[in-house]
Amino acid sequence: MNAPETRTRRPAPRRRGPSPAGRLLVLLLVLGGAVALLAGLFRLVSPGAGPAQAQVTPTAIPTVSPEPTPPLPAVDLNSWELRLVDIDHPLGEDFVPPSLTYIADGQQVDSRVATMLNRLINDAKNAGYTIYFCSGYRDYATQLSIYQRHIDQYTAEGMTQEEAKAKTLLAVQYPGCSEHQSGLCADILESSDQKMIPEIGGSGLMLWLEQHCAEYGYVIRYPKDKTAITTIEYEPWHLRYVGKEAAAYMMENGLCLEEFLALYDAGSVG
Repeated sequence: MNAPETRTRRPAPRRRGPSPAGRLLVLLLVLGGAVALLAGLFRLVSPGAGPAQAQVTPTAIPTVSPEPTPPLPAVDLNSWELRLVDIDHPLGEDFVPPSLTYIADGQQVDSRVATMLNRLINDAKNAGYTIYFCSGYRDYATQLSIYQRHIDQYTAEGMTQEEAKAKTLLAVQYPGCSEHQSGLCADILESSDQKMIPEIGGSGLMLWLEQHCAEYGYVIRYPKDKTAITTIEYEPWHLRYVGKEAAAYMMENGLCLEEFLALYDAGSVG
């Protein structure tokens, strides 16, 4: 047998590590991945943040102040001009204004309002309207007669006394509780045959009165949609003197006298 051949083993080749440039590239890749991961986490924990928003420069939001409430006029609530007259605030059977003056159509008013009412009537005429001043001051006895006449009319039509009274009080105050007894109000129509019904409001002389009465210190005393407060239905012909400042505020803000006075009771003076 031949002797076995002896093979010389070569040493295994040595593995060479990455070059310096390679190590730098790997490091940059690792750092880039870390940055991307952090950016993703930031978007997750920041609601609403996104690429588009990152480009927006935040701007200050302007502050909008609410419209101020018009200050109430500085009026004397205890003055004769603002005296509330109704079933809860009666004048009484014996009340008479300090002084009365006759003006148009033989009607009387409190002398303190005569000048302004005459101006209103004359200016309405100059604006092209005919004027019929149908009712001014009424004493207690006259108011009682009108009140009872309405009751009798409605009962004659078949109403009960209670029904007749309820309907009467929508248009005629109980004796002693009517503003007409104060001498501060005036019922003004275009003619003696014009009906005193709510439907005449909003046109002709009634519209002119609504638009201009405050210039003379008057208001539409029983406005539309205020019956629940005044207890009287809409009467566009019924003017009440309250003074220029109060009249302007009430007409501009759509208030009846009860609402106007309640603003002061609530401590809302501006």
